[in-house]
Amino acid sequence: MIARVLLAAWLATSHCVWAEPATTVDAPVGSPATRGLLYEIRPPAGAPPSYLFGTIHSEDARVVELPAPVRAAFHASPSIALEVVPDASAIIRAMVTMSYTDGRLLRDVLPADLYLETADALAEIGMPEEAFKDLKPWSVVTLLSSPPSETGEFLDILLFHRAVADGKRIEGLETMTEQLAVFDDLAEADQITLLRETLASREQLPLVFEALIAAYIARDVDQLQHLSEQHLAESDPRLAAHFQEVVIDARNRRMVDRMVPLLAEGGWFIAIGALHLPGDQGVVALLRRRDHGVTVVF
Repeated sequence: MIARVLLAAWLATSHCVWAEPATTVDAPVGSPATRGLLYEIRPPAGAPPSYLFGTIHSEDARVVELPAPVRAAFHASPSIALEVVPDASAIIRAMVTMSYTDGRLLRDVLPADLYLETADALAEIGMPEEAFKDLKPWSVVTLLSSPPSETGEFLDILLFHRAVADGKRIEGLETMTEQLAVFDDLAEADQITLLRETLASREQLPLVFEALIAAYIARDVDQLQHLSEQHLAESDPRLAAHFQEVVIDARNRRMVDRMVPLLAEGGWFIAIGALHLPGDQGVVALLRRRDHGVTVVF
């Protein structure tokens, strides 16, 4: 189930055979935009505009080659905000959080049959036992439910590197600790359940990825939300409700709280997973409720 949630969040940054820019629109408060990944944000106090860009965690060439409207907004913005700043300290924090530090090993936590199945699955993606022996179950789930990587230059990482090269001011809307707590705070029994579900659904993942990519290419954020809800509906209802709240809704509120002071300054390019954009509890609707003008640029 966590795999489905992670896919939903992954879909928030994807491939794009970028189409022509959409007509600029300003929808009423609370109504989701059905098309659009790039938005102009105007705060109520009249500061210069900022931009909000929906991403998907992909290294596909069609994604990392940004379309002209996105490039223009990025270059026009002296400051950039990401969900998390992926610098060395954040990577180290992630590595530490994903592993047991109390002397236990994954083999000690998982039932014997599940451990063997997990080891076989990780071997298929090139991970020997030495590389995963001290990982927590939720960490294994993230590995098994992510698209295979070849370059490591995912869209969000690329935006970070370009911002550094351009000398832009860079801020994170969340800390790595906050993001990982969503999974690290899960009861161990729930982590094991999610690992079993992930292993059982692995063969379906390529089709799921393609569906998410197709919706992102079409800039159809409503369809992204629909796919996410569809996957959650196939999972344990208790865990599905939990993840909808902690992975999406609560993080939307937190990120908007931290965006608002930046938007009051103006000149920001804010890049977050596209799944955070749509819906009545999405970032676009939450900003409109705070009297920010939000218009689709692309």
